[in-house]
Amino acid sequence: MDKKKLFLDAMNYRHACKLFDTTKKISEDDLNFILEAGRLSPSSFGVEQWKFVVVQNQGLKEAIEKVAWNQKQISTCSDLLVILARKDVRSSDTYTQKQLSRWGLAPEAYQGFLGVYQGWVDGRDDHTIEMWSEKQCYIAAGNMMSAAAFIGIDSCPIEGFEFEKVDALLEIDTSVYQSALVIPFGYRAGEQRGKHRLSFEEVVAFKK
Repeated sequence: MDKKKLFLDAMNYRHACKLFDTTKKISEDDLNFILEAGRLSPSSFGVEQWKFVVVQNQGLKEAIEKVAWNQKQISTCSDLLVILARKDVRSSDTYTQKQLSRWGLAPEAYQGFLGVYQGWVDGRDDHTIEMWSEKQCYIAAGNMMSAAAFIGIDSCPIEGFEFEKVDALLEIDTSVYQSALVIPFGYRAGEQRGKHRLSFEEVVAFKK
């Protein structure tokens, strides 16, 4: 079994699906596999600045679609994933200290680690911190979409939505989280057009 070919086949299969087959639903086992790929994703300092909200209620999906430029993939998908980015990630926040303390460092080493974190995070304004957390969410998103494609499930990453309204619909505690992106998952309704990408030579440069 050529594992590299299997993976690249999945990458070629993956596309931004614009319309899903409403008669096909993702099994619980497959959905958990996709979510586990997100949970196991890397994050800066290992803080895991994300939460995954799976919307399965059809009425709620349709409400979210209305504040997301009426993109039909949201209401036709099997499961709609909303990835939330954490805001409370400064060094003084309880959540952050809990995450950083998991490494089991000696007190002096922990204080040194916390000092490095403080130097990177605490001097930045709230907007920059929120954007930093969102960047971590995109790592998890990429892994989940790749995992889905590997088992023949389609997806479509969406940034085009009114995040305040989505937060309100999901009753999100906005002192802690904000919605970063939404990803419909399901099965394509029809054949998709070919993938268009720049050539390997155009996007890769080696410095030897």
